Amino acid sequence: MLRFRVSECISAQRFNDVGRRCAQVIENLLLEQDGIKPGQTILDFGCGCGRIMKWLMRSYPQAMFHGCDIDHEAIQWCLQHLSEAAFHVNGRLPPLSYSSSSFDVIYCFSVFTHLNEAMQDAWLAELQRILKPNGILIITVHGRNAAKRLPEAEQVTLESYGFLHKKSRKLAGLLPDWYHTTWHSRRYILAKLTPLFGCALHYVEVPDSMQDCVVALRQASTCGNVATIGR
Repeated sequence: MLRFRVSECISAQRFNDVGRRCAQVIENLLLEQDGIKPGQTILDFGCGCGRIMKWLMRSYPQAMFHGCDIDHEAIQWCLQHLSEAAFHVNGRLPPLSYSSSSFDVIYCFSVFTHLNEAMQDAWLAELQRILKPNGILIITVHGRNAAKRLPEAEQVTLESYGFLHKKSRKLAGLLPDWYHTTWHSRRYILAKLTPLFGCALHYVEVPDSMQDCVVALRQASTCGNVATIGR
C-alpha cells in the first residue's frame, strides 16, 4: 500500500525500476553541476517510502541523506529499512524542522505535480530557505506529453495562465483538495523560481516521460534573464 500511495501501482518490480530511473536522472543532472562531494547533505522532499533515495544512497555513500514526507507510515518504513539516512514527518505547511541553509541538494519528484498554487508558493519559499547558497534544487513538473492529454479547454487555460490544478473525482475525499494533479507551463515555473533562486535555472525535457525537470541554483542575488535548456 505504501507503493500504491506513491505510484498507484503495487508491482514491486515496476516501483523499483521507476525509482532507479529517477535516481539516474538526478545523477545526470548533478554531474552537470560538478556532482556530489563527500559529506554533502541531500534532502528528498516528499520521499515516500524511499523509492528514489535508496538508489542514490548506493551512488553517493559518503553523502548525508535526509528525507521528509507528510505520510507517517512511509516515514516509519524508511526509519526501519533505510537506517543510514535521517527522516521526519512534516506538516502540510511550512516550516520544516531544518535550519536555514542546511542542504547542498534538494530534490522533489512528483511533489509539485500535485500541489495547488498557494501550497506550491509556500513550499518553494521554504525550500529556498533551507537550501545552501549555491545549493541545487531539482523539481519535476508535468511536461508537454502530459499536457497533451488534457481536454482542449484546459490546454488553453494552461497556455494562457501557465498553471492548472485539477481535482480528481476518483480521489475526492481520499486526498485533500490542495493535493490532486497540477500542470505548469515552462514559462510559468521558470518565472516562479527566478525571484527565489536567481537566474541559474534550467528546464530539462525528459524524453518519453510525463514529467520534466527544473534545476535551480540558489544564488545570493537575482537577475532578470533566465537561461534554459531545450528552449
